[in-house]
Formats: sequence, C-alpha cells, structure tokens
Amino acid sequence: MNQPTEREVRNKFEQVIEQTGSGVSDDVTVLWGTADPSTRPEGVTWVPESNTLTYDLWGAQRQTLTTLDSDTDITAFLAGYGSGKTIFGARWLIKNALDHDGSRFLGMGIDFTKARDTTFRVLFEQLPGERTGIVTSSYNGPEQSPVVEDYNRQNHRLTFVNDTVVKLGSADKWNRYAGDEYGGVWLDEPSHYGEDLHDLLEMIGSRLRGVDGPKAQLWTLTGNGHNAAFDILERKEDSDGEALGLNIELVRASTLENPYLDTGEKERFERQYGNTSRESQALYGGFSQSTGALLSRDQLSFVHLDDLEDENLRYHLGVDLSYVSSKQHAEATDSDYTAVALVGVDSQNKQAYLIDIARERGMSMRKGIQWLSDLASQVPNPTVKVEKVGAQNFWIQEAQEAVPGNIVPVSPGTESKDSRITDMSIAFERGDVVLVNRDIDENLGYDARLRPFVREWCEFGSSDNSPDLLDAAYYALTKLNLRQSGTQVLGADMYGRKEGSDSGSLIEKR
Repeated sequence: MNQPTEREVRNKFEQVIEQTGSGVSDDVTVLWGTADPSTRPEGVTWVPESNTLTYDLWGAQRQTLTTLDSDTDITAFLAGYGSGKTIFGARWLIKNALDHDGSRFLGMGIDFTKARDTTFRVLFEQLPGERTGIVTSSYNGPEQSPVVEDYNRQNHRLTFVNDTVVKLGSADKWNRYAGDEYGGVWLDEPSHYGEDLHDLLEMIGSRLRGVDGPKAQLWTLTGNGHNAAFDILERKEDSDGEALGLNIELVRASTLENPYLDTGEKERFERQYGNTSRESQALYGGFSQSTGALLSRDQLSFVHLDDLEDENLRYHLGVDLSYVSSKQHAEATDSDYTAVALVGVDSQNKQAYLIDIARERGMSMRKGIQWLSDLASQVPNPTVKVEKVGAQNFWIQEAQEAVPGNIVPVSPGTESKDSRITDMSIAFERGDVVLVNRDIDENLGYDARLRPFVREWCEFGSSDNSPDLLDAAYYALTKLNLRQSGTQVLGADMYGRKEGSDSGSLIEKR
C-alpha cells in the first residue's frame, strides 16, 4: 500500500477539524444567557471559533440555577407541562460536565424505555452540533457533537472531550449506580419513581463525593399526587415519616409563563387543564390533592341512549389485550381481561360517547379474534384500535384479516399508565366524553351495566389490579379531536374483578 503524501495527510487533518469544529482542543466554555425567543428560538448558541456554548434561561429556570448555587442538597424544579423542566436539567448537566474535567455525573429517567425516548433524547438534543439527538443502529448522534468524545450506547455512558463521564441511568434499576461516585446528579420526573425514590435518595446521598462537581441534586418534575416525591419535597420526610435532615428547596414554574411557548400552545394547555382537578399539576407546578385514588366519580357524567343521534356518530373500538389464553388459569390467578370499549363520536360537535363495554378472560387468539369480530360487526365501519405491545403484533395481523372495519395498532406510548389515564380523565371531567345509559339504576345514578368501568375509575391509583376497561377506553379515544379541548386530548405519542364474565353484545341494534 502506498504511503499518503504530506498534502493528503494535511487535507485529512483539515477535514477532521472542519467536521468537529474545534480541532483537538477540549477547552470548552459554557455560559448562561438571557431568554430571547424571537432571536434565538432554540435558546442555544454555539461559537466553534472560541468553543463557547451559551444556554439561555427564562425566569424560573434562572431562579432554579440560583438555588442550585446556594447551599442546598436537593433543588427541585417543580413545573407544569411544557415549562422547560427537562431542557433545563439537561443543560445543567452538560455545563457541569464541561466545567469539571475528568469528573463523573449521573442523569436518570423513569425507566430505560421512557428515559431513552424523553430524558436522554432531550439531553442529546441540547449538545451543540447537527442531529445530535438521533440514535439509530447505524448512527450515533451524540458523537457528532464537538464537545463529545464518545457515546457508549451499550453501557449508556457519555464521555466529553475533557474526559468527564455522564452515566445515563433509570430508576427501575437504581441500585446499578450505587458503587460509583458523582460530582452531581440530575433526576428527571422523580414523581414517577414510586416508593423506590426513598432508597434511591439514600444511595445518592452517599455517592456525592470523590470527584469534582457541585455535589448537588437537581430534580425536574411535574407533581403526581401525594407519593414519595411529595413526602420528600413537601414534607421533608423519609419512608418512615422521620425528618430527612436535608436542605431541600423548591422552585415552582407555570407553563403559561414560559416565553418559549407560543400563544397557541399556552391556550391549548389552558383549555385542556384549566378549571380541572389537574390544573395545579399541569399548569402551575403543584402536587394534586389526591390521597391515593387518582380519579373520582364526580368526573363522570351520563346521558341516555335515546338522546344520541345515530346518523352523526362515527364508531371507534379500543381493545386492551390480555396475556392469558387459559380461562381456568386466568380465573385462578385473577389475570387481566381482554377488554373492549365502544366510543361514538358526533362528527358535528366533536362530542364523544362511551356507549358500551365488554370484557372476557382466558380466550385463545382464535376465540378472541372471533369475539372481537362479533362485537365490531354490530356498528357500521368501525375504527378498531388494538393495543400494540411486543408479541401482540401477530394477534393484530390476524385480526386485520377477520375483524370488520379498519384495524389500527396503537402503542401505549412512553408515558406511565398513571399519566395516560389521568390525562384521559380530563376529557371526561370536561364533559368531552360522557357515558351512555340504557336503563338507569336509581341507586347508582347510572346503568348497572357500566358498574365495572365506574369501579375501575374510582379505584384507579389505589389498586394493584389492571384497569383493562380504562385502557380500552384510552385506546378508543386516542387521536380524537374533542370539542372543549380544541385539540387531541390523547396521543399515540402516556383492573379486572372476580365477578364473572362481563362479555356480551356491545350495543343493542336500534
């Protein structure tokens, strides 16, 4: 093989410099700037000539930064949806990583799947460079950044040009990170970590040592009821109700004050969550007043079947699939149901009606598909939305050949079940979705046929059983534009009882 000429070597070196934007220098300066959405809509400026990275902050973010720089053990940025929580957390982590050479930091999400699609993606997008947020089998976006030396996707380890390492973790495997030492820790959405958050906090407290860094914790979250995060941040108590003895500061932020959201986005959030039970959480960085159950009977309203105008309805069936094909085994283990919810949507006023429900346990794939086919054949041209998770793809393929209507696979998305169902509850609370009675039970105030759905609704958040009918309703309502929200309340983007079979006809022909 011929040796490259001096010109070829020089040209190759210049190409490398051009691609990285900084040659071999690892001296990167990170600054905090002032929010100016009209001039810098992304809030990030990278100057390759001087290796200077500037992140713009708006009021609540800057207040959080000031609190982090004081003598605090935990600073919590408690804010509504769309307030820039995760973006701020990602930028804080990047700046500290680049400010402290050869150090180690930890960034953590709810679980790996959710963290990969939200927390980690946002972190990568805040790196300077082109397409840094894209990670595929053949493309490693973070490594395209001039401030990153390596991204090991197998070990979830991001190495910067100054030899600082950021470990990317998940709360469901929190004990994996107990043996290391960190200069700082960022927890994203810890209100969804469950009771493990108490143990995780104890672990982190003993790991903030040995390397350079602020030795601080930044928590970015939206409230999620009176859970472990509430106990720690508001009550300052451990799992036994004892005082934590930590310096904890909260900074609350309103979605409606974020200058990077345009007027239309703010109005949409206000329409969706204003004057509802989730207003404080979703818009203003508060914890809900829930003491266990996340939904209430008062959120549900009912109409009579005779009040519906059939000619205006378009039908959507949501299907939540079970995993147990033996009825005997399903009954013995109290396994979940295959559940179906029928929703009719008035195409003129965008009003949705939960017309009927059905559920059955322990069906083989063939029997389950035939059961769904019989139900779907009772309404004209239904859109049948079937839960798409893992091995259920084959079930969906078979259903597409046998079930009337348009079969649409629907992914649960990356949100937690609590988030998906409680977001759906806003549509019911606003009256965008109402339940349909046939014969009202005076003792219940609604049709006894709907008892399983109402029971799941009222017990959701305080029961260990699966909310099959709620999940089915979620899938049926996915991607529907409903009247008061003015937009899609749900997106494909985030518990059965021992009382005999509830299967049967979804509607009575009229």
